[in-house]
Amino acid sequence: MKVGPVVRTAAQAAKIAVKYGPQAKIAWDNGGKQAAARATKRAKTLNARRRAFAHAAGVVEGTVLKIAPSGSTVYVVFTGERPIAAYPPQDLPFSALLEHADLSRRMPAVPAEPSTTSLKKLPRPVRRKK
Repeated sequence: MKVGPVVRTAAQAAKIAVKYGPQAKIAWDNGGKQAAARATKRAKTLNARRRAFAHAAGVVEGTVLKIAPSGSTVYVVFTGERPIAAYPPQDLPFSALLEHADLSRRMPAVPAEPSTTSLKKLPRPVRRKK
């Protein structure tokens, strides 16, 4: 391994770090922390959604309703017409959570059956001899 190119690359990286380091720190302080907070919030929402649909898939006639009672997304799991759980867990009772919710917007936990056309039923392409 040649040492020359490695040393040049390391020296160039050091120069860039000294030159732009303070600007990078200011940019991180202004925007990076907010972006990290948003990414964390989004990950928590997706985790709550996955947990709600997994719970609803394990109950009879399981459905999930997405609501936003206080600006944060909450997924309420139903069995039939009765709410049984909320993800993430909430301190409010279900009656307060669902007071202004449109219950007709509930989503079934089990995805719809795939269409009748599947790849196995499609004709195979014809190969032509050269």
